Amino acid sequence: MKRLLLAFACAAALAACGQGAQRPGGPGASEEACALIAQPEAIFGANVEHVGYGRLETMAASCQFQSADGTRSGEVVISNAASLGAVTPEANMAETIEKWDAQTETALAPVEGLGEDARIATDLPGYQTQIVFRQGGAVVMVSGSSGDAAMSGEQIARRLAQAASQSLATAP
Repeated sequence: MKRLLLAFACAAALAACGQGAQRPGGPGASEEACALIAQPEAIFGANVEHVGYGRLETMAASCQFQSADGTRSGEVVISNAASLGAVTPEANMAETIEKWDAQTETALAPVEGLGEDARIATDLPGYQTQIVFRQGGAVVMVSGSSGDAAMSGEQIARRLAQAASQSLATAP
């Protein structure tokens, strides 16, 4: 009985940790990254769920997406001059590439048609694919993972990156 009560207490504590998951940020910051993906249902299907988060450290905003059945997921993270502070976008991206390169046995590869100096990392822990690129003074990182045979994690990451790049290209 004690173990059961301890398990319930731990579960309640973990649930409480999830309360208020919204990170601090400026007005509308939590939707900035979500807005980069104009049609998430084209990637994740109908009834896609998404949660936006505001600023945290060098990230201006992030948005996590998940398909209604939970088989597809992805994230978009954007950093900009305000969130990076004294760190340049080039230095931020170089650090990201170095970290990702250390996490995979597959060499990072260039990605054509996405902003500046886009790189893709595959075979990351959790069967993730991640892409990072610079565009318009921002650094954009996306990740995708999938348990759906119809669309791989790499396809999700590429589609998220393309959608974010297109949104940034047309932003005022």
